[in-house]
Amino acid sequence: MTRQHRGLRSYIWTWQHAIQLVLLLAVFWLVLWWGAPLAVQLWSQVLAWAWPHLGLGDASDVQASVVSFLWLSVEVVRTRFYVPPPSLLQWWLGAGISAALMAISLLLSRERLPLIYGLRIVAVLAIVGLLSYEFFPALAVSDVNRLLADNILDMGLAMLWLLPAVHALVLYIFPMPVLYKIGATLAGLLFLVVSIPLQAASLAWLAQQCSLLVAVPLYMLFSFLPQIVGQLGIYGLFMSLAPSPDY
Repeated sequence: MTRQHRGLRSYIWTWQHAIQLVLLLAVFWLVLWWGAPLAVQLWSQVLAWAWPHLGLGDASDVQASVVSFLWLSVEVVRTRFYVPPPSLLQWWLGAGISAALMAISLLLSRERLPLIYGLRIVAVLAIVGLLSYEFFPALAVSDVNRLLADNILDMGLAMLWLLPAVHALVLYIFPMPVLYKIGATLAGLLFLVVSIPLQAASLAWLAQQCSLLVAVPLYMLFSFLPQIVGQLGIYGLFMSLAPSPDY
């Protein structure tokens, strides 16, 4: 007899499960209350070291500052770096590449739908980057730091706090050993702590090596999506490793 997938089975939810879920969530949030500021300081130190080595600026261009969020004072990382504006040749080259990608997607057969949609998404984002610089050049220049680095770092800090709650909703509800639940959340938090500064520095460096035209496509394609894919991978790994009950 074929065993049902864990997600398709029915489980008996008891008050012990509810207590365990609440305790795990409370413990992780207490750990983050102590550890999240340390993670921000770590990101600031790592980026301050990387900034001059990547040619993005001086170490002083990366600073930790305190902002107000609701009734709390939250420590965040703020960066500065220069992204050159595109030359006329780069603008027309970008327009030609965007048109070529769109044309290729129209010529492909319907059996290649994933590739078609991928090419069209990249082409549309490239066109948005071209038009945003053409019609809002001052906005593109002033917001590039915020778009490519600061938003990534703020998103990482928010995901640190949200991840235990997300796991409580989609992972802790299953009757699996508690060590697997703890391991999955710790792995997800560690992935965020390590990957967020690497992601912010990589996007800033790529933008500086190209021009302002790539700011919007880089942000739309490589800001939130890589983190979602990574967290889904960690979730799937621990769900597959955990032994499932027979009932």
